[in-house]
Amino acid sequence: MNLKFIRYPLGFILFIIILASFYYSKIILFITSVFFIIIAMNEYRNMFKVKEIYPHKILPELTGILCAYIFTFYNNINFHYFITPILLMGIILTFALTVIKNKKPYLMTSFTTIAGFLLIFCGLYIIKLTYFFEENHSWYLILIYFFAVLSGDYSASIVGPKFKNKIYIAPEISPNKTLAGCISNLISTCLICLLLTKFLELNILSCLGLGITISIFSQFGDLTISTFKRDLGIKHSGNLFLEYGGILDRMDAFIFSAPAAYYYLFIISQISNKFI
Repeated sequence: MNLKFIRYPLGFILFIIILASFYYSKIILFITSVFFIIIAMNEYRNMFKVKEIYPHKILPELTGILCAYIFTFYNNINFHYFITPILLMGIILTFALTVIKNKKPYLMTSFTTIAGFLLIFCGLYIIKLTYFFEENHSWYLILIYFFAVLSGDYSASIVGPKFKNKIYIAPEISPNKTLAGCISNLISTCLICLLLTKFLELNILSCLGLGITISIFSQFGDLTISTFKRDLGIKHSGNLFLEYGGILDRMDAFIFSAPAAYYYLFIISQISNKFI
């Protein structure tokens, strides 16, 4: 069976789990975040075994869980100043543990560990998207954000192969990514984001801007994880879904699009003073 027809049901399952955690309570959201952090970091470390590089254990998970706790239970932006010392301490401890444990190669061990918890940190911005609106309105934003990312990815995989004269984007990294697919992703994402005009206090131009932002950075996230995999000579990040890949394969489009969407909305909110 063609892989692309399996990945979307699997992605939909994750989609339902995550949405349910946002809907029910902050405690469930935090527990779900911890689960994904642990699974994702386990996959991440296993990816580098083929090159005999072993990112540190526990430290990335601990750093990610602390950030998840703050993002989940404290929506006061001022409280987030604690994130900076957490990340800084994580970086310092990474280099210190590399030396203490004599984990060679020193630089690659340190850099891959730091990259690991930075990827987690970026993904956790999905939680911060709930800060802009209250209760049901926040739920609408999360729902539409996920639908926008997933529909953009699906649209690209369907439309991209249809064109005979294909223009490929980064063929050495992602051989199936075409310009037509990227444009289709952009259009689909923008159309979904226009739904925000119905539920939230956002005008058409703001919604289109959000759609463009999400589309660009979701595709960048996909290419980033593909870069890791191609450089390491592996097809998938893990085997949680057997031959259909792992958590990072399913969540790559959210890694950078979440912080990009957050800061886009933050800028819009400061200009309009209508929300946050």
